[in-house]
Amino acid sequence: MLRILAAALALSTAALTTAPAPAFAATVADTPQMSRQEARDHDLFVQANTDFQRRGYPALARRLPALRQALDRMPADYGQLVEQAGQHVVRVSDPGDVLLMMVGLSAAAGKNGSGAKGATALPNVYGDIALMLASEAVEARRYEEGISYLDRVLKVQPKNWLLLVEKAAALQGLGRWNDALVLADAALADDDMLMLLHRGPFHRRRGFSLIELGRLDEAKAAYEAALKIDPDDANAKRELEYIAELKGGASPTAPQVISPLSPSPAPPTR
Repeated sequence: MLRILAAALALSTAALTTAPAPAFAATVADTPQMSRQEARDHDLFVQANTDFQRRGYPALARRLPALRQALDRMPADYGQLVEQAGQHVVRVSDPGDVLLMMVGLSAAAGKNGSGAKGATALPNVYGDIALMLASEAVEARRYEEGISYLDRVLKVQPKNWLLLVEKAAALQGLGRWNDALVLADAALADDDMLMLLHRGPFHRRRGFSLIELGRLDEAKAAYEAALKIDPDDANAKRELEYIAELKGGASPTAPQVISPLSPSPAPPTR
């Protein structure tokens, strides 16, 4: 879905900063900032993302070597929620997720009375680059390569739901249905607030694996759960129709795994 990378691009122009009270607000000099190298890598991502929004995956070809080099520069402690310069630093790609985390941190600070610790939202530069590289690899059916990019960031951002959904797609591309199912089940069991907010994609990935494993009743329940979250989910509706056809005696068709970031509108999965 282009909207995900578009959302990441929307966060590129400015960081969001909150402080619990003026008396404890950090000075500008103390506000966490991207390093010079991180800022340069962020500019590279913005340029690549702009190309992608206009012309899709083919436009990324000339950017791939530089993007891979940038990912190699990811700091070892590049988490989604870390402390820097005495403040919380939030790195997530979706603007709604940013606001949710910032509000949550502000509320927690007010509740425990610690109010001296502010929070700053910075672009998730290397998480976004990994997602772009993995999405391009999945689209080209280089599934193992895509997983390698995702796993490098998931080591430090294990709750990054975007990367987890993309990894499930890559596992399914390899025919590793059980592994993708385990990933989806673990995500759905996670009580992290962002994981709870984005359960729909994991229900769909779960349903896709269950179909290929021949567990049609469970697959039906998974897609119905996705529809409860988003009644307009076209993919879930289409897969439910396919399940009904299988139960009616139709022959299975070969699965076609589509990257979650594919620019194709509502691509068929069969």
